[in-house]
Amino acid sequence: MSLFTTQHISQKISVFIITLLLLPVTLSAAENEVSASSRSISYALSSEPALAEKQAQLRQTEVKSFPALQKQGFRNETGSAEKFLTNVSFSASGDFTIYSVSTDLLADLDFDGFYHQFSLSIDVDTIYSSGAIYTRLYLSYEGGPWNEYASSDTYIINGDSSLDTFVIETELTEGYPAGYYDIRIALYDAGTDEWLLSYGPYENSSLSALPLEDNYNDGLTVGGTHGIETDIIITSAGSMSGWLLAIPGLLVAGRRFNSGNLN
Repeated sequence: MSLFTTQHISQKISVFIITLLLLPVTLSAAENEVSASSRSISYALSSEPALAEKQAQLRQTEVKSFPALQKQGFRNETGSAEKFLTNVSFSASGDFTIYSVSTDLLADLDFDGFYHQFSLSIDVDTIYSSGAIYTRLYLSYEGGPWNEYASSDTYIINGDSSLDTFVIETELTEGYPAGYYDIRIALYDAGTDEWLLSYGPYENSSLSALPLEDNYNDGLTVGGTHGIETDIIITSAGSMSGWLLAIPGLLVAGRRFNSGNLN
C-alpha cells in the first residue's frame, strides 16, 4: 500500500472520528433551539379597556408560536424588496401613511431593565375617507434578521383623524433572550391582504433598541425556583404619582413563588 493511500485513509478515519465526536454537540444544539412564542391583544385607543380587563384578555389569548428567533444574518429594510417578495403592486403604497407611533414598556418583573410586556400605539392616515387595515409586527434582535412576533385585528381608519389610533399590546412568552430589539411595522390592506408600507427604527427612534426579554427570563429566581407574577403592570412612560412609585416595593413584598417548581 502506497504512502499516499495510507495517509488518505488515515485522514478519512480522522474526519469520521471528529464527526462522531461533534454529532452529539450538534444534536444538542438543535434540541435546545427553542421556538419563539408570544401573545397579543389589540384595541382602539378611543375605547381602551380598563387595566384589569386588558390583563384578563391577554391571559386568555392563545399563545402563538413562531420559528426560533433568528439572531445572525442581515435584515432587509427596503419596502421595494418586500413588494417584490410578496408580488403585489405599487398602486396603494402612496395612499396610506403611518402618521405617528409610540411605544410603552409595561412589565419588568425582576427589575433588570428588560421588559417582557410592551405596547405600540399606531396612527394611520389615508387619502380616502376611510379604509380597513391591519398590521404584522416584527422584532430584530440586536441588528439580526426580522422575526414576526404579532399581528393586529382589522381596524377602520378615517382620513387623517387621530381618533382612530389603535394599540397592540404584546407579551413575549418564550424564546426571546434579554437584549435590545428593533421593531418593524408592516401595514396591510384588510380587503386584499396587499402590503402597503413598512415603518421601522429608521423612521421612528422609539422603535429602536427596546430592552426586551421573554416572560420566563423576566421571572425572579430564588433557590432554584422560578417565580412569575403577571398580574401587575409597571408603566415606563409618562409621569408617576406617589402611589405608583411605591409599587416596586409592594411587588417585592407581595411576590408569590411556586416552591419547588420550575416554570
